[in-house]
Amino acid sequence: MPRASTRGNTFYSNNMSNTNDDADDDNTGSISGGGGPNNIGGTAFEPNAAHVAAVEKTKGFTVESMPNYQNRIMHIVLFIQTDYPHLVPLLVYELPDDVRKDPRYHFHKATHSIKWNNYTPAIMQSFMSGAMQWKDKEKGIKYTYDHLRKYHDAVLKCSEYSPYNYALPSTYKKEMKPYLTNLKKELAKAKSEGKVAEQDADPICFSLFEQICIWAVMSGQIFVWVFLVLQWNLMARASNVDSISFSNFWSKNDTILFKYDTNKKDRAGEHTTEKHCYANPLNPFVCLFLAMGCYLCINQQKYEQNSSNSLFRAQGKDKSASNSFSKALHKLIKFATRSADVLDSHSVREGHFGPHGVRKGAITHVTTGSMDGPPLPSILHRGEWSMGKVMDIYARFCSIGD
Repeated sequence: MPRASTRGNTFYSNNMSNTNDDADDDNTGSISGGGGPNNIGGTAFEPNAAHVAAVEKTKGFTVESMPNYQNRIMHIVLFIQTDYPHLVPLLVYELPDDVRKDPRYHFHKATHSIKWNNYTPAIMQSFMSGAMQWKDKEKGIKYTYDHLRKYHDAVLKCSEYSPYNYALPSTYKKEMKPYLTNLKKELAKAKSEGKVAEQDADPICFSLFEQICIWAVMSGQIFVWVFLVLQWNLMARASNVDSISFSNFWSKNDTILFKYDTNKKDRAGEHTTEKHCYANPLNPFVCLFLAMGCYLCINQQKYEQNSSNSLFRAQGKDKSASNSFSKALHKLIKFATRSADVLDSHSVREGHFGPHGVRKGAITHVTTGSMDGPPLPSILHRGEWSMGKVMDIYARFCSIGD
């Protein structure tokens, strides 16, 4: 196995994956990029080990979906090992422990990776249309386009972090484009025939949201209650509610203002907007002020013992409050009286109930709950949705419209 090279890597230059150099070339670069140290007035600048590590940590910060992407790459590796074993030496390599654990490459739990310079669109298309096409082949049920497309996304992203400079062929992305277009059309037709395994969460309307709040309070599930009410009021993804800390909200007059540090499309947090939330004295079950007050009082001792600034302290094995909420919400529904009938009466199909339905239901309620709803730009800013590049520039956020 060739030694992991740093040349072409984002930690040492601005171009990580656009190199097709021989992986056996051990010529390494420095942190300054360009294959050599910076020259400052004739004096070479060589950062010390502590500074190199700090810079690598900063440059190594990447999307939160990398663990999922690497898991998908392992599916492709298994496909090659099973269906095309004669190609394994050319396409697959086992990760040495030091490389696998190196935080720069984001391998997480992956044990193998792919020699991207030998990976072709034909292999990927065989994987997507062949091995991964069927969720239930006997019943003729296929995976959704979005599910399959994420494997393509995983290849593009993970190939950028090859420790041996295995770069995808320069024509790979272009050759995949028409195939993905046709795959989308094929699965759209299959969906119209009921042959695609839909996993989308159905919108949770206000009356169902209110009923779930009542169930949560009556069963003592205060965590579910406050998380649910926050997600509805903020029109938020569960992951955004999960990440709320005490620095993300404050009081102003008769409102509580919330502002995320980051969101899904804005990892730098440059365009997040304030969200005004008010009390509802007429309906205590959906009142955000009451829900937060109860939750904070009940967990007062936990906050005193834990130095974390997060509103929701780590829960469960995965240390994710959003995942704990999802499990608790499904459990609450499962044991609630006549829950199946209630979900059916609110047009939530079996298998399509989930936390994301809260976000869908909130925007549906705001846009269709009256004849004269709020302006659409204000709603989209509230939910941190993009309006497109042009509209995002000209239809700017203003607090009076929130």
